Amino acid sequence: MGNNQQFEKNMSKVVNVAVAVIHFNKQYLLGFRHASQHQGNRYEFVGGKIEPNETPKQGLIREVVEEIGCDLTNNFIVKMGVIRHDYGDKSVALHIFNSKVTQTQFDNLQHSQGIEGQAITWVSKADLLAKKYPLPDANVRILDWLTLPSTIFISQTLDEFASQKDWIDYYAKKLPQNAHFYIRPQSEDDKSVELITTLLKQRNHITPIIQYRTFIHLDLDLQNVIVHLNHHQLMTLDFSSLSKNYRYFASCHDQHSLSRLNTLATSHTVMGCFLSPVLATPTHPETFQSGGMGWQAFSELAKLSDVPVFALGGVGQSNLAMAWLSNAYGVAGIRLLVYKTMNF
Repeated sequence: MGNNQQFEKNMSKVVNVAVAVIHFNKQYLLGFRHASQHQGNRYEFVGGKIEPNETPKQGLIREVVEEIGCDLTNNFIVKMGVIRHDYGDKSVALHIFNSKVTQTQFDNLQHSQGIEGQAITWVSKADLLAKKYPLPDANVRILDWLTLPSTIFISQTLDEFASQKDWIDYYAKKLPQNAHFYIRPQSEDDKSVELITTLLKQRNHITPIIQYRTFIHLDLDLQNVIVHLNHHQLMTLDFSSLSKNYRYFASCHDQHSLSRLNTLATSHTVMGCFLSPVLATPTHPETFQSGGMGWQAFSELAKLSDVPVFALGGVGQSNLAMAWLSNAYGVAGIRLLVYKTMNF
């Protein structure tokens, strides 16, 4: 059998499934798989098979109505990612979406059974993330993604500040509690290490996203660190050289880099990507000539990502709804937390 025939045969075995991560006030809705089902005696998020004539989002809406009688048509349905998993006897592609229900919808879902008599229950986010409710193997990565916020802050460069102390003091004071913070001071490695080390000692609850070239010089016990690959590193590094003990993030600008990122996600834990530039931004003057890719092109590219996408480039909190409608999980940017020096 030729390579193309084998590929088509393997693809035909893939079961595409829409999965709804339904929540309300830090409570999440889970079903329970009967012992006779595949991966039985485990909890699961609501969802089901996508029909050949449906988009993943259309399949999701239909399945949620059929399973629990809840219509998400008018809710924000936020794309998280696609999880591809081979169980041996079958391969699945789980199209994961996050959706917050209204108070009325939550009240209507207080019964203990779904439409088909299956058990359903609300569980706390803390217990879910603590893995107190065993999930099918393919669902575990969803728990990683649920730790992501809708907004990621990015640091300004060190040269925007009068001194290293000013840089550290500013972010130590201004960063919100439990923020995800992409730290890119754009300084020499030893200086970057000093800045990061000092800041994290003061704000150890921050989840730092650290540039790959800086990370390899750090000597800290950073269990919650996320390693960032820039576009060039994503396109050129041998992924087998990257440790599987860490979580990764990357910068993508086009279809080719998203394809590389999807490949990395098959072997490593990838938390998400920055997809840019959406709009023109002062930090990248070249974008003013092109105006950025725009939301329509961004949306088409974001569809291709198997991991959560964060819109970057000329966006802020006010663009969050547009980002959700454009297949992004959230927004990221320097402007979200901008230090103004006396020279401005």
